[in-house]
Amino acid sequence: MKMARIISFLIVLVMALSIFCLPGIALAQDETPTPAETPTPADNITMSTQYPKIDAIATGTFQFNVELNYKGTKDRIFDLNATVPQGWDVFITPQYDASKRISSISLKSSYSGMSENLQITTTPPSWPLPDPGEYKIKLQAVADNVEGSINLTAKVTAKYLLTAAPANQYYNTTAKAGQDNTFSVKVTNIGTAPIENINFSSDKPEGWEITPKPDKIDILETLGEKTVDFNIKPPPKTVSGDYMITLTVSGKQASADRMSIRVTVETPTIWGWVGVIIILIVVVGLIAIFMRFGRR
Repeated sequence: MKMARIISFLIVLVMALSIFCLPGIALAQDETPTPAETPTPADNITMSTQYPKIDAIATGTFQFNVELNYKGTKDRIFDLNATVPQGWDVFITPQYDASKRISSISLKSSYSGMSENLQITTTPPSWPLPDPGEYKIKLQAVADNVEGSINLTAKVTAKYLLTAAPANQYYNTTAKAGQDNTFSVKVTNIGTAPIENINFSSDKPEGWEITPKPDKIDILETLGEKTVDFNIKPPPKTVSGDYMITLTVSGKQASADRMSIRVTVETPTIWGWVGVIIILIVVVGLIAIFMRFGRR
C-alpha cells in the first residue's frame, strides 16, 4: 500500500509541474522576436568626373565631362546650376548633343541607379584676361530635398607672346650720313601674362650707331604696347645707297621676331650744295676757256 501511495504521489507531482511549467515554455516561445524589416534607402544623386582639373590658356575653353547617378523611388526633374568666377561664361549641354544648352534634367526612378552624362563648358572673360592660376567651378543638381554637387578646377596657364613692328608699318627708312635719324618701333605683348626685362639689340654695318630710347622696358603688361625710338646714325663719310640693319627685341619670357630694315643713306644737304658749286665752277671755267680760245 505504501508503494502505491508513493507512486500516486509522484504522478500527481509530475502532473502539477506540467500544469505550471508548460505555459511558461509556451510564453517563452511566443516572446521570440521577429526579424526587423530592411528600411528603404533615401533618394540620392551623386556626381563624378574622370578629369576634375583642366589646364588651358586664358583665351582658351575649359570643358568638363560629368556623370550624374540617381537612385530613387520616383521620377524627378533636377535643376542644374554652375557657379563660376565673376565674368566667366558657362553653359551645360548633354555630352552627346552639344547643340542643346540645358538648365534642368529629368531622371527616372531606379533602385540600381540611373546615369546621365553632361558637359560643362566655361570660358574666361576676354578683357581683362584672368591671371594665371586655379579657378573653382561648382556644379549642382537639386530636386526638392535631393541635392548633389561636384567641384571642378580650371587652371589658367600663361601664354607669352611678344611682337615688334615698325610704327608706320614700313620696313624701310632714310637716313642722312653723320646725322641722327629716328626709326620708331611698336612693341606689343599679345600674350596672357606680363613680360619682363625687355631689351634691344641690333646688327649693323661697321661704324654705325643705333641707340634705342628707352634702352629697356622693365615690364610690359598683357595687351600692353610701348613705342621705342631707335636713333640710327651712319658715319659721316658713308657712301649714298641702301644698307640693311637688323633690330632684335627680347624679353625674359619671350622674344619678338627679328626685324630687317632697309636704310637708304642720303648725302647731307651741305655736300649737295658743295657738289653743285663745284659743277658751276667747272662749267664757268669751261665757258671762259672757250671764250678765250674762240677769239683767237
